[in-house]
Amino acid sequence: MERYMAHLLKGAEYRTKQFMGSQVGDPASLQYGGIKGDIWEAKPTIYALTSALAVYFHKDSCFYKDEQLYAAVNLALDFIERTQREDGSFDYPSCNFKSAADTSFCFKRLIAAYRLLVKYGNSSDEAITVLKEKYLTIMHKALDAIREGGFHTPNHRWGIAAALLQGSNLFAEEEGFAAGLKARADQYLAEGIDGDEDGEYAERSTGNYNAVVNNAMMAMYQETGDEAFLGYVERNLSMMLTYMDPDDTIFTQNSTRQDQGKLEYADKYFYQYLYMCSREHCPAFDGAAHKIIKDNMERGDLAPDCLHIVMNHDEMMGYHFKEYGFLEEYRKFFRHAGVLRVRKPSYTYTVLNGKSAFLYFKSQGTMLCVKIGESCCDIRNFIPQTIEELPDGCRLEAEAESWYYLPFKEKQDTSDWWKMDQTKREKLISSRLKATLEIREKDQGLELHLKAEGLDRLPLRLEICIPAGVTLEHPAFALEAAAGEGMILKDGYLEVHDGSVTMEIGPGFGEHSFKGHYSGEEINSAGYTVYANGYTPLEKHFSLMVK
Repeated sequence: MERYMAHLLKGAEYRTKQFMGSQVGDPASLQYGGIKGDIWEAKPTIYALTSALAVYFHKDSCFYKDEQLYAAVNLALDFIERTQREDGSFDYPSCNFKSAADTSFCFKRLIAAYRLLVKYGNSSDEAITVLKEKYLTIMHKALDAIREGGFHTPNHRWGIAAALLQGSNLFAEEEGFAAGLKARADQYLAEGIDGDEDGEYAERSTGNYNAVVNNAMMAMYQETGDEAFLGYVERNLSMMLTYMDPDDTIFTQNSTRQDQGKLEYADKYFYQYLYMCSREHCPAFDGAAHKIIKDNMERGDLAPDCLHIVMNHDEMMGYHFKEYGFLEEYRKFFRHAGVLRVRKPSYTYTVLNGKSAFLYFKSQGTMLCVKIGESCCDIRNFIPQTIEELPDGCRLEAEAESWYYLPFKEKQDTSDWWKMDQTKREKLISSRLKATLEIREKDQGLELHLKAEGLDRLPLRLEICIPAGVTLEHPAFALEAAAGEGMILKDGYLEVHDGSVTMEIGPGFGEHSFKGHYSGEEINSAGYTVYANGYTPLEKHFSLMVK
C-alpha cells in the first residue's frame, strides 16, 4: 500500500483544501463555520472533517499538525453543533428532515473522525481534548435521534443499526443508554438482512448502495465480532467481480435506485476489497483492490475518499498487493435476481428478467441494448416472465393477452367512470401472444432466435438501441447515429463503428414501418434505434457480433 498511501493522501489534501476554501467565515451567516452550499446542511461539513483530521495527523501531509486547519476543524464542529436539531438529528434538507437514516450516515463519519483523534492525538493535549469532547457531545445527541427515528429504504436500516451498535460500545459506561441503543439495533436486525446467497442486496444498487450496505456490515462485525456480517460483504464483493464490464465500469442497469444506467468505476469498493483481503488473503479481492486504486491513479482521478478508514486499520496500511486485475472471464446466473452475466474475451453481455430492456451487449466501452416492441393491448414491450439458463446462453419467454372490458353485470352506485371500480368488471381475452427468445453465445458475439406465435398480424419490432454519435455503415449508406432518431433495417447487415470497436448487427427485415404506439411507448431519446420489423407469427434469427 505504500505507493498508494501517497495517492490517498493527495486526494484527502485536495478535499481539505476545498473544505478550507469554501468554509463560511461570516459570523452573520447561517452556514458560519460550515461549507458554503445552496442550502443549510451539516452533512458535507461532517464528511469533509474526516479527510481534514486524517491529513492533520498524517506525518507526510502538508497539513500535519497545522494550526490553521485545527482552527477550521474546531469552527466547523461549532457549526455542526448549531445545525444539529434539538432531538439530535440532522436533515437531508432537499427532502428528509429529522432523518434518523441521514443522521446515521453522518454518525459513520463522526465516529471515524473521533477514532482518528483517539488513535493519533495526544491524550494530554488540551486542544485534542476539546475536539474529542465536541465530537462526543454531537454523537451522543445524534444517537438519541437514530434510536427513536425511522427509515425509508432497505439500506437505511443497516446504516441505523451499525450506528446504534457503534454508539452502544462507545458509550458503554452509560449502561442504560447503551442497552437502549443495542435493543433498538436488535429490532432492526430481527428483520433479517436482505442479502441472498448470490451476494445481492434488495436494492440491487451496484453503483452505490451495495457499497453503503457493505460498509454497515463491516461496522457491525467490528462492533460485535460476529463473522456472519462479513459473510454478506464477502458474497457481495464476489458478486461485484461479475458486474465489472470490459471498460472497468460497473454494470448498473439492474439497479432499482438512482445509479441505474450510470457509468461508475468501482472506486467506492476499493477500501472494502482491501479490508477483506487484509484480514485473509484472497487473490481475487487482492487483484480487484489493486486494480481499482492503480487504475484510479493512472486515470488521474481523485483518490477514493477513504484515507480516514485506512489510517484507522494498521493491517490495511501495511498490506502488500500480490495480484492485479478483475476476472477476465466469468459466467454467473443470479437465479433470485433473474440476471445472467457472462464475460468472454471480446465481449460481455447481460440478460435481465422482468425488464423491457432485457439484453445488454458490450465490447470495450461500447454497449448495445435490445428490446422487443409488441404493442399488444396495454403491453408495449416484450418483458421476460421467465429466464432459463442454457449451456451457451439462455431462453426468455413471455405471454401477452389482448383483452377488453365487459359491461358490469350489476348496476353500479355511480355513473362517474373515475369512481367506478373497474377491477370488478369481467374481461374478455380475445387472443394471446407468446414470444420466445433464445440467446446463444458465439466466439465473437450473440445469435438471437426470436419466435412469436398465437395472435397473428401483430406488427412486432426488434429494437437495437445504439449510442448516439457512432457511425453506422451499410452497403447502401453511411451515417452518424443522432440521438432520438432511428431507422428500419430492411435487409443485410449494419456495421456500428465506435473508435476502435466495430460491431455488426443483422440481418434486417422490414415487413412494416410501425415504430411504436402513440401512448405509453418507451422512447430512446438518448440514443439511436435500429428496427427490424415483422408481422406475427414469425421466426427470425438476428446476430450481434464484434468484428
